[in-house]
Amino acid sequence: MQHVERLRASPVPFLSYLDAARCLMRLAVPGVLVHVPLATLTLTALTATAGDAAAVVDQRLQLIGDSDTALTIWIVVVAVVAVAGQLVVFPATVLIAAGHLVDRPVPPVEALRAVVRRLPSLLVLLLVAAMAFGAIWAARAGVRVVTDRRRMGGVLPVLADQRWLGDVLLVAAVFAALPGLLAVPAVLLHGCGGLGSIRRAYRLTRLRFLPTAATLALGVVLVPGAAAWPVAAGLGLLPGLFATLGWGLAGTVLALAVTPFQAAVVARQFLHCMAWRTEVDDSDLAHGLPEGSPPGPVRGGLVPVALLPGLLFCGVVLVNPFGWPEITETNVTESWAPQKFPVPAQERRPVVRPFDLRALHTGRGPRLIAVMDGADDDAGLLACADPSCATASFEWAEPRGSGTRWEPGAASARLPDGRLLLTTWASSRLELLTCEATGCVRSSGAVATTRSSRPDTVGLALAVRRGGGPVVAHAEADPAEGDRPEHDVLAFVLCADPSCARPERRQVARLERTLYRPTFANLAVAVGPDDRPVAARFAPATGHIQVISCQDAACHRPITTSPVPPGPPGLDTLPWTSGLALAVRPDGRPVIAYRDPRDQVNKLLDCRTPDCARADARVLGAGDEYDAAPALVLDYSGWPLVAYESSEHRRLMLAVCTGARCERIAVSKNENGFGERLAMTLNSDGHPAIAWIDHNSARTGLDWNLHVTTPLNLTPSTPPASQGCGPPRCG
Repeated sequence: MQHVERLRASPVPFLSYLDAARCLMRLAVPGVLVHVPLATLTLTALTATAGDAAAVVDQRLQLIGDSDTALTIWIVVVAVVAVAGQLVVFPATVLIAAGHLVDRPVPPVEALRAVVRRLPSLLVLLLVAAMAFGAIWAARAGVRVVTDRRRMGGVLPVLADQRWLGDVLLVAAVFAALPGLLAVPAVLLHGCGGLGSIRRAYRLTRLRFLPTAATLALGVVLVPGAAAWPVAAGLGLLPGLFATLGWGLAGTVLALAVTPFQAAVVARQFLHCMAWRTEVDDSDLAHGLPEGSPPGPVRGGLVPVALLPGLLFCGVVLVNPFGWPEITETNVTESWAPQKFPVPAQERRPVVRPFDLRALHTGRGPRLIAVMDGADDDAGLLACADPSCATASFEWAEPRGSGTRWEPGAASARLPDGRLLLTTWASSRLELLTCEATGCVRSSGAVATTRSSRPDTVGLALAVRRGGGPVVAHAEADPAEGDRPEHDVLAFVLCADPSCARPERRQVARLERTLYRPTFANLAVAVGPDDRPVAARFAPATGHIQVISCQDAACHRPITTSPVPPGPPGLDTLPWTSGLALAVRPDGRPVIAYRDPRDQVNKLLDCRTPDCARADARVLGAGDEYDAAPALVLDYSGWPLVAYESSEHRRLMLAVCTGARCERIAVSKNENGFGERLAMTLNSDGHPAIAWIDHNSARTGLDWNLHVTTPLNLTPSTPPASQGCGPPRCG
């Protein structure tokens, strides 16, 4: 009767955990024998077939893809394999733990054989557990629906959120179902069938239901969860390399170590209930245990075998033999909060809104500088210390009281020495600012004026020649047509240097009237070979694109072409966002990225000639009227790179176009909603850096966050030998 007396002792969770710690290696053997081969084969198969869905983001494996299909497949496959393995491992571990408690050691192989023989009954238990969990979850959802309807119908006060009742129901139902775990040893030790084992489990706990349920809740759910939470939280704080190593190694050890402790609690609790029955002796407690020779000692070689899935995972992620996209991503403003900028109430505190992002440039050295300028604030510079943008600073580009808060967003361009040029309005006068990361100074007088009483209706774009001379594209209503103009006048303002002491204005086109807004980017300008200016204008109502190109640097002979004709009459509904991006190849042919308002498809217009009289339109991906206009840059080889949003799939996409083919790659996933602007540049290493804005779902910090995503292995990062320009100027 010594086993009976010993197993009547309490507390069961503490004694169970003590036993499991003493015999941890032996109890973990079933998990190593079953889970390790299954995990290794599953991981190998999934990684080999992941294809474009997988990416290494900050040295961590992520399933991005262009949809959630791959992620769903991974989750389903891993869940099925884990449940299948646990269906064998957990009962076998319970059997070994029970044998240890009654001094009848059970070899791991014999335990697994016994489980396989009782597998039909265990499958019935699994089916019943799945149906019970589904019913509990459905009841919780039903309670939430009822409380929401009562709240919407005015039965409950508006502030009386009673959805917590569903959570209470869930916890109570799970607590009541926990004694059903004792059905596992009932199947193995007493030979009960699937449903009979459940009845036996609840009969054993009839007089001690609450203590039994509390013991199982503590030992099987709460303590393992409390142990796993700090491990997961700690690994989440580590840098990418160490996080991957941590998940691969510590995660594997934790997954194999949890089951022995849970099984020890279930085995002791079952025998504890048996020991308190009348007319029970030691032989009754050992009933049903497999016969066989005592197990040998556990060999030390078990440890490296147990770590095999984790080592394989780390190797695949860090070595990247499948050539997955390697990406770095930084939430630049995640740690920003209003109190981080302790300025007086009358001063300006930086914020991020969905339409604030204007452009992204590579400054001096490795710095990235984002130009921020919304419709109701002054322009500012958000500067990153390095290409990763892990740390950033913010400076206002325009002085307080400059009177530009309600003017159009600042146009910007990079100077050859790494400084930036920004446009600013002084009443009706357009001036230039020369900026570094620490601030801006006024570098010119008026380079243009507008007769409009609202400068926000003026189209504006800025580019810089190789020698540093600015080219300003300026479009406004034709003043000769009075109050109801039907045409716009497009002019280039040409300057010899950033001071623009003697600006030369040259009218280059008279175009049909269109609408310019601070949130639109309907006018773009770039500089081609021999410093020839090229401009593109987009009509958001009709999708009409016109290209104005120059035959010489002074633009004495401008040519206007229409590579995309206007849409059919009656298409006059303006989209929420609109715009285009323009770049000029080294051979002088323009490329234009835009979203066609007629079908809301993102496209790349690849001009066949320098004047873009003939062009090929390549479809990149579907969008909608609320997506940001695509961003465009040329890589070192002169191939177009286009960043665009896919709101349908909640992805940030990068199209890498070579020749007549564009490969579309998802580089980031967005869960909370995109902002209304995108910007892209080549960083100092030659990689495309994409700036984008998303909604901040957290209740702290800013309402919107600025992200910088940088793919590292999708484009050539070394300029050709003949190319001596820096990344932002190449192409």
